[in-house]
Amino acid sequence: MAFKIFPKSPKAASAKLELAPVDVAGKPGKDGRNLADPATTISRHHGDTELGGWAPQAARIEVEEEGALGPSLENSALMFAHGNATAATAALVHALDTAERSQPMVWMCLFDLYARADDRASFEDLALRFVVQFERSAPAWDEMAVGSNAASKPTAAAAVRAKPKSLLRGDLTDPQAPVIVALSEAAKRKDASPAPQRFDLDIAELNGANDVCGLLLAGALASLRRKGAVISFRALDATIRRLSAPLKAGERSRKGQWYLVLELLQWSGQSAVFDDRAVDFAVTFEISPPSLEALTPLQRSVLTTQVAEADAPESDLVDDRVIWVGELKGAADPSLKTVAVDKVTTNPVVVDMRQVLRVDFVCGGAVANAFTRLMAQAIDVRVLGATPIIQVLLQLTGVPGHLFVKTV
Repeated sequence: MAFKIFPKSPKAASAKLELAPVDVAGKPGKDGRNLADPATTISRHHGDTELGGWAPQAARIEVEEEGALGPSLENSALMFAHGNATAATAALVHALDTAERSQPMVWMCLFDLYARADDRASFEDLALRFVVQFERSAPAWDEMAVGSNAASKPTAAAAVRAKPKSLLRGDLTDPQAPVIVALSEAAKRKDASPAPQRFDLDIAELNGANDVCGLLLAGALASLRRKGAVISFRALDATIRRLSAPLKAGERSRKGQWYLVLELLQWSGQSAVFDDRAVDFAVTFEISPPSLEALTPLQRSVLTTQVAEADAPESDLVDDRVIWVGELKGAADPSLKTVAVDKVTTNPVVVDMRQVLRVDFVCGGAVANAFTRLMAQAIDVRVLGATPIIQVLLQLTGVPGHLFVKTV
């Protein structure tokens, strides 16, 4: 059973109300004014739409509801935003036994949640019911997997040329930093699609990492590399040199940063440099270093393009989309900085949410506010690849439905 958590948001509607003056027979008063005859005066009953001396005459109200959300759908999105996917799924299953089953978005959100839970059997059963209900094809399993929207995925070259928007900068000391958490969760996630995961990572201003953060980040990158994920790094070689500078053979410190440098060397394809640093690591800590492992052909092709274009001017970059990944939480989530009015450089701003796993309610409100500020400056916004349940949550927080697109 679905319970209403927040008051229902007002439905988008446009109304045309035609008013006509009331023909009132007047009597001259003591002051010479015409006063309405009590017999013809329109009484003010509760609920009348009379406005002053005007009342609707054969009032015609045309209401156009766009994207109206039922209570079960709203509650499901809110529960998912708070991390309770099981309750969110139950709310939508219940909605299919109510009048809300006529809303396609209820079904799409349930498809979304089944795909996230890797529940293919329930997904296929729902697909059969969907065909009967709407007399059209249901979405395919691979289409609903988070991050698998192949139709709008950039090519390997485009992924390299995209401005990386996932930022790691300064000295990493917080193991709960959003990018570290997002990469760690992506590394653990079971792939629902044969297509490799893609990430854009800006490490141009990364200066160092403590032991915990270095180990976490190195471990996540290693797991993603072994899964065949494709990561486009910004300033990879320069960052390796900067992080390597304080690492001296024989000085038993910065162990996490050692692991991070060795992992970045794996991604860079610099096998000779890797071997030298691996020997230094073994001498320093008296343990075996990580082994050098081969990159996949796609990873190598991205690396080759990346090296060739490392010195390309900013104006030559062909894809300016803002890429968000992982879970977005709170009003100060770092992803929000990428859509600040003083940070955007293109119009429209394309926010790629294909790799976003969840947006909590507070962050959803902050996203809506950020988009509103952009649009107030005549900057258009396009939200690419947000899954149905995230779309509903963002609409509840105030993001207009027309901003969501499938392709750009």
